[in-house]
Amino acid sequence: MNPKVRIFPTAQAASEALAALLTERLSAGGRAVLSGGNTPLQAYALWGKSDILWNRVQLIASDERCLPPDDAERNDNAIPAAIGPRRYTYHRFPAELGPERASEAMESVVADLVPFDLVVLGLGEDGHTASLFPGRELEQDTLVIPVHDSPKAPPERISLTAKALSQTQLIVYLVTGEGKREALQNFLNGADLPPNHISAPEILIFCDSAAHPG
Repeated sequence: MNPKVRIFPTAQAASEALAALLTERLSAGGRAVLSGGNTPLQAYALWGKSDILWNRVQLIASDERCLPPDDAERNDNAIPAAIGPRRYTYHRFPAELGPERASEAMESVVADLVPFDLVVLGLGEDGHTASLFPGRELEQDTLVIPVHDSPKAPPERISLTAKALSQTQLIVYLVTGEGKREALQNFLNGADLPPNHISAPEILIFCDSAAHPG
């Protein structure tokens, strides 16, 4: 697994490149996983302005936080808000039910969605991606797992597994900011981090110059 790294001068430029890639790969529709958190929202907002066959697009987040349905910190609120009023299908995690019940409910949903056409992921400063954290069991037979005692708040989450995220043609990691430099270096060096347990025929890393270890 040899990711191709593209370095951009700024986080804005990296976001623009991701938006262009989403537009290109999903122009006729398709199924995609989108990472949550603040980093990719600008890219989603730019993508939301594109003229594609939105009615043929199906989206799901890479993970979700177990918070009330209307909480702004939930990915299933933040991602659609960034994209804007487009007619696509968004598969929400019933995260308010708690990790176990929500993951059980989503197993069949994700089974019907795979294989994905594209997966967008991020990279935490500790090397985590989605809600898959270093030092934890990653080899799961299921597609969705409950997450307890997350080192990042909130402690209870649901996440797609490495098995689910690997069922795609393309994975794109968006990595920006100096704080991600060490994690990206470790990822590229093949360290035992969650991203190195996820595979695909094509893996791209879009990073800004601040995050690039070179």
